[in-house]
Amino acid sequence: MEIERWTGPPVETHTYLVADAASGEAWAIDAPLETADLLMAHARDRGYRLTRLILTHGHFDHILDAARYAAAGVPVALHPADRPLLQAPQTALFGLPYDMPDVRIDEELGDGMRLQLGADTWEVWHVPGHAPGHVILYCAEQATVLGGDLLFQSGYGRVDLPGCNPAQMTESLRRLMTLPRETRVYPGHGPDTTLGKERAWLKPLLESGL
Repeated sequence: MEIERWTGPPVETHTYLVADAASGEAWAIDAPLETADLLMAHARDRGYRLTRLILTHGHFDHILDAARYAAAGVPVALHPADRPLLQAPQTALFGLPYDMPDVRIDEELGDGMRLQLGADTWEVWHVPGHAPGHVILYCAEQATVLGGDLLFQSGYGRVDLPGCNPAQMTESLRRLMTLPRETRVYPGHGPDTTLGKERAWLKPLLESGL
């Protein structure tokens, strides 16, 4: 498994290329602004076939380049609970000079789904709190989580936006922390980390609730 990362404006949001070199299949995870062309060109150069764009959730900074993937014939996957976010004028609410993209969902993600990428199985977890339809992908064989805005290094996704739910976020983080300490998390913002590194500050916080 290979994981590569690009970062786009306006809030330093990551997109990831996750690839299986043996089969040549690859996925894009999230679609921040000004990253789709870079990722797709790199995938072509490496001889990878992009078979999915997986959106961890529907917040504007994770979807602004999604239409570029659709135009290139890459199917787009999202949890259906975040469909309303695609219709909301999110960028206008934040005073940003970007049009919201027209995003068509080709595949609905759901908790417990298993997606195969080469020899690796990725399980979809529905982890609401930061967004109603937020998902992460967990690969036990690789001890890896593609985590969106669930957990960051020394922080977690905002729970003060429309559609956020602190109680759900608490339960989603508690679920995440049941995974092994060595599990590596590739987040939507900031550096990657491990659950072991974040456990010390997060555990007491979750005992009382966010």
